[in-house]
Amino acid sequence: MQVVILDEGSDLDAFSSAYGLTLLSPDTYILLPNSYDYKVRKTLDIFQEKVKNKVLKKQDVDFSKVNKAFIVDSQNIPDLDIPIEIFDHHPNKNLKRKNVKIHLYKTGSLSSVIVKKLKKQKIKIDKEDATILALGIYEDTGGFKFLGTTNKDLKAYSYLLNVGLDLIKLKYIVSDTFELEDTEALREIIKNVEALPVENKKVLISYLVKKYNKDTAWILKYVRPFEEADAYFLVVNQKSKKTIIARSKDKDIDVNKIMFQLDGGGHPFAASTTLVGFDYGEIKNFLTYLITGKDKPVSQFIKNDLPVVESDLSLSQVKSIINRFKYVVVLQSGKYAGILTDKTVNNAIKHGLKNEKAITFAQELITVSPSITFLQLLKVVSNYDIGIFPVVEKGFYKGVIYKKNVIKTLAGLNEDKPLFNLPSKVKTVNYSERLKRFFPKYVLDLLKEIGKFSEKLGYRSFIIGGVVRDIVLGKQNLDIDIIVEGSAVELIKKYAKENNLTYHVYPEFMTGNMVFPSGLKLDFATARKEEYDSPGSYPKVEKADLFQDLYRRDFTINTLAIEITYSNFGKLIDYFNGLVDIKEKRIRILHTLSFVEDPIRILRALRFAGRLGFKLENKTENLLKHAVEKDLLNFAPTGRINLELNLTFKEEKVLDILKIMDKYKVLYKLFGITLDREKEKILVKLQDNFLIFKELLNINFPSSNYIYALLSNYPEEIAYNLLKKYHFDKEAKYLNEFLSAFKTIEESQDRYTIYKTLKSFNREFLPALTSFLDSEKFKVIIDLLKKEKNPLIKGEELIKLGLKPSPEFKTILEDVFVKYLNDYFESKEMALSYIKKKYLKEV
Repeated sequence: MQVVILDEGSDLDAFSSAYGLTLLSPDTYILLPNSYDYKVRKTLDIFQEKVKNKVLKKQDVDFSKVNKAFIVDSQNIPDLDIPIEIFDHHPNKNLKRKNVKIHLYKTGSLSSVIVKKLKKQKIKIDKEDATILALGIYEDTGGFKFLGTTNKDLKAYSYLLNVGLDLIKLKYIVSDTFELEDTEALREIIKNVEALPVENKKVLISYLVKKYNKDTAWILKYVRPFEEADAYFLVVNQKSKKTIIARSKDKDIDVNKIMFQLDGGGHPFAASTTLVGFDYGEIKNFLTYLITGKDKPVSQFIKNDLPVVESDLSLSQVKSIINRFKYVVVLQSGKYAGILTDKTVNNAIKHGLKNEKAITFAQELITVSPSITFLQLLKVVSNYDIGIFPVVEKGFYKGVIYKKNVIKTLAGLNEDKPLFNLPSKVKTVNYSERLKRFFPKYVLDLLKEIGKFSEKLGYRSFIIGGVVRDIVLGKQNLDIDIIVEGSAVELIKKYAKENNLTYHVYPEFMTGNMVFPSGLKLDFATARKEEYDSPGSYPKVEKADLFQDLYRRDFTINTLAIEITYSNFGKLIDYFNGLVDIKEKRIRILHTLSFVEDPIRILRALRFAGRLGFKLENKTENLLKHAVEKDLLNFAPTGRINLELNLTFKEEKVLDILKIMDKYKVLYKLFGITLDREKEKILVKLQDNFLIFKELLNINFPSSNYIYALLSNYPEEIAYNLLKKYHFDKEAKYLNEFLSAFKTIEESQDRYTIYKTLKSFNREFLPALTSFLDSEKFKVIIDLLKKEKNPLIKGEELIKLGLKPSPEFKTILEDVFVKYLNDYFESKEMALSYIKKKYLKEV
């Protein structure tokens, strides 16, 4: 079984060609799209008996039984793992796929090609077959009046005429019958006709906003002003997209080339495309630029004016070369390796990295190919907030395209519109429904209330960071941070006063918080930017906007914001492709000096990677490795390292994070340790012990137990110094007691001695202590603690025996308890019998 797959909106030529293929191969069926030209609908209605056994709907086809597919009058390749043959009379878009064979012809109609094949193979056709085939030829050549008409079209039609045509049916189908909506659409198109500023040519353009349910192309021949034009364009508004229909009578205006640059195509004299995100004025600018002799419109923007350096040059050498330039191109083995900015070079040198190689901090900016289409260039320029786009072909640097030049050129084409309005880089998504599902109602109502209050003050407010990331991931989180474009301190003071709330503000840091009756605490900060004087130093901050605030953050997955200001409540804002990075499960820094300026981000990157199961993006990974190798963690404040380690120890996936830290040699740089098999076993036991002892003793053990496990291979003095260095002061204080208790318990066989040791030991660190013991000794400790929790005999039992409370109570209870610990008694009855024999006689 073979099928001919028709595109959405297919016209008569496509249908006639497809029908011809069913005559060439009887086991071939036409798959109709959901929508097609109204003239195809008329054809199906008139010739229903003839075509009913040749036409199928896509949903009715079992593709496992299809061994070949044909595509006609199109080059849109379906995603099928079977041989595909394309028949088309449009120029090739350089499509390549291993299972696709393409046949291209220079004719006004593709149906003419199929008729020639039928004639050559001497396949007999009747009058109805000939009429169906003739429809495509007549329609696509405009009754042989279009400039693209060829001798092959005339010969094919002549052959069909000799076979016999039903000219009455043909005329009925190709004739245009005007209805009210046709008249209204035509009136709007004529009203909106205007000329494009093209010298020595009459080029017209118009637009249609009114909803029109038919194929618009057929109506163009009735637009009287278009008849005298060398070329014309119609822009049809369709919800969020716009379709451009192009026609030309002048060989100097190849509308196929023009539409190709806008990711469309067709013939030199008839073509079309669809655009998303541009308005009518911008489309006029694009067409004007492309018409005025720009065979290679993108190449006009490619400049070769930047200095180029080899990858192994030092940053101090690059600084002497970069001179007055803002950028320098880095090559490695002759091929493009990235871009260095003057700011990156200067900051790196300021941080003492003047001898580092250029390749280390080269940014892998978005690159474009010299063969990129004009529309693709516009999309790239629109979507990325960077000033230049390196042009690279097969790895080799060819120049750069400056964003400002693209905007300036296009803006200058229209005197009435001095600025070219590229779509903003920022991506926005409506998350209001997601917020309703994520937050409890009282939290959602509170955020709305704060958003209203913020707007009343003339501010904009956003929830940002981790909570937004977790909203995207669907992970529960009520740790809410709010950024204010305005003054967070003023907002807190006024809102708290108005609602009688407890609050704290820190004006020097432009931050503060409010505590609500529900117990919820919200943290606020004024949008600000930062600058680091040295690696690991605390940054200098100053007021900024949301973009600048987010740009200072650690990773793209933490740069998402959701506005809570009343008029934009629920709008998610994504400047740095954070949503894509979350979807792709990768950790990516925002700029190449990120780990240099704040080495704590090394620990944070690995913590997030372990917690979320994400991987480091390639450049991020290389820069992290470099920062670790250069011992940049030695420059980080040890107090911040302590904070980050404690956050790691509290993570559910702490073992995964520690393994990642070990993989990147972070544990070695901090403590001089690696995770061997023995240490991993200890860590696994420790994680289990937290749960066991929590249930047994109902104690919330500090997560810092992990630090004892990590430093277990060190002598006491070294371990003590490391604990003090990283501010584990309590753990350092109890280290001697910890080691002494472990030694006693490990060596002792006397259960009471072990118990006395446990009794005097700081039980906060019991999970770590027991993780070093063998299974038998661990069982002993569990048994001892259970017996301590549930002693056989209590004071009330002694009173029931007739003993009066006295100092001897303690002696009796301790005597019984010691024997119970050593398994002397198997039951309460045995213990009571022992007391009666020994103590009641004495009394």
